[in-house]
Amino acid sequence: MSKSLLARLATVVVSTALALTAMTTGVSAQKAEITFFDVCSGANFQQFFNKILPLAQKELGFKINYAPGRAPELQMRLLAGQANQHVILSNEFVVADFLTAGIDLVDLDAHAAKIPNMSMVEDSERATVVGIPTKGRGTPFWRHQLGIIYNTAKIPNPPKTWQEYVERRAEWAGHIGMVRPDAGPPPGRYMLYDFLRGFGVDENLPLAELQATPEYKNAIETFKTFSESFYKPAFNAPPLMFAKYGTGDVWIGELPIDFALWSRDQGLLPETVQATFFPTPLVNGACWTTVPANVSKDQQQSAFALINWLLSIKTQGRMLTEMHQYPAISAWDKMPKGAFDDIPTWEEIAPIRKPLVNNDLFNWIKENGADLLAK
Repeated sequence: MSKSLLARLATVVVSTALALTAMTTGVSAQKAEITFFDVCSGANFQQFFNKILPLAQKELGFKINYAPGRAPELQMRLLAGQANQHVILSNEFVVADFLTAGIDLVDLDAHAAKIPNMSMVEDSERATVVGIPTKGRGTPFWRHQLGIIYNTAKIPNPPKTWQEYVERRAEWAGHIGMVRPDAGPPPGRYMLYDFLRGFGVDENLPLAELQATPEYKNAIETFKTFSESFYKPAFNAPPLMFAKYGTGDVWIGELPIDFALWSRDQGLLPETVQATFFPTPLVNGACWTTVPANVSKDQQQSAFALINWLLSIKTQGRMLTEMHQYPAISAWDKMPKGAFDDIPTWEEIAPIRKPLVNNDLFNWIKENGADLLAK
């Protein structure tokens, strides 16, 4: 037998052995292509992912398709058993819907060795979502935060509490912005919910009991008076309100800090726009990564690798500096210098991060909050 034939036979034997090993261990000879399905991001983070996911693809060695979408359609596909979305980015309410609807998600804790960066996410941040135990079936990618967005050129000394905000309303009459509580995007609902918390309303009470308290009645009447100084009409969406910051018609309002400051960085808002916070809770939450349990084992391995990459100090630090969004990992001493030039440090903001817990109140605001606005 010739040496060349022996060499070819040896190659066949080795290739066959590797293929059999792959079949018996579930390890693919080629890393699996996956789709990163995003139902959490606005235009700012969609742009961010279009920048960073090609880097992830290059470093991880497999193709990553990026697909922004809508949560209701995604949930229908998952319930139907479709398996063509492998890492899902969604807010805490969507994750809660997944869990209550019985959508099977991978227990990431069972694969923690493949996602070592997940150890930098505090257990308390992963244990529950909207009060529902997660049992390891996801991990936050970022922690979002609303704040009081104001133009320092118009308001060099911003209010420090809701009470001061109301008391000084005459200084900014006609320039206080608010998204309608019944609009599709939720910032207006968040603002009214936070206003009630700021005036001492106990959100933990059942709705009927809560609405019978003197604190609630006082807060509602105060809000009606406050709204007389708003820019009118109230906005149907945050971008419309942002546009009025740009024209100088709106000086102050409550909005997501990441989108507001990112918009400023893009030249869409005045350079003098900044964020401040009150000592009472302002709405916050997180966007989570989850992996459906019905995707293939090879795709799960790629999904774990991507989640680990997204939770890396490098990626999370870039998100903090470019997007003004708080990272999911608590590695503050590893974050880039200057990251907190525009926003408070985590130590400063953490005391007011109290989850929205009363869905009945939140829904009441959506249905009735617009009726409280002065005409």
